[in-house]
Amino acid sequence: MQRLGCQSRAVFAYDERLRLLVPYLQQLEMESNGKSVTLNGKPVGRPTAPVTWGGTGTDAQHAVFQLLHQGPVTVPVEFVAVREAEHGQDPEHHRQLLLNAFAQGAALMRGQPSDDRQRSYAGNRPSATILLDRLDARTLGALIAFYEHRTFANAALLGINPFDQFGVELGKAIARELSEGPDEEALDPSTRALIERAGL
Repeated sequence: MQRLGCQSRAVFAYDERLRLLVPYLQQLEMESNGKSVTLNGKPVGRPTAPVTWGGTGTDAQHAVFQLLHQGPVTVPVEFVAVREAEHGQDPEHHRQLLLNAFAQGAALMRGQPSDDRQRSYAGNRPSATILLDRLDARTLGALIAFYEHRTFANAALLGINPFDQFGVELGKAIARELSEGPDEEALDPSTRALIERAGL
């Protein structure tokens, strides 16, 4: 991903039961590896974690896929789909859902030339598909373990500590200071103006 100069990764779950996967991955990847220095305090000198974003299935197709297919920035995409439908789900609906996931990956790869530049798709956009046989405790656990292992392995390769959260802690410390009655002299003008505007 970083060799392609990509600092963003999009993840799309083509199963409503995985609707919380993207928020989980955001917390896992960006909070764990969003660091600028190594364990010994030296600058890393390269991106350490992608900006992770995405959504659920066909809803996302109508929200962001235009950018993925024809936008000027290349964003690697991960599709996560489940072969077996949820109990009680219409089999044809599930079949169409899977076909949509596979078709979007194919379109990103293949593209489509056209004399009309508005209808021209460059293709060669990177994507990967994770296809689970079913969604149960075992496969969900394996999926989570895969993402956690990848995050930890990236941290080890970059020499960073994925277990601290000093950036978040700074924001919490400032919030405590503000809650206890801020030192007006120490407040920056922007924060002071926001507090006044909010009537706090």
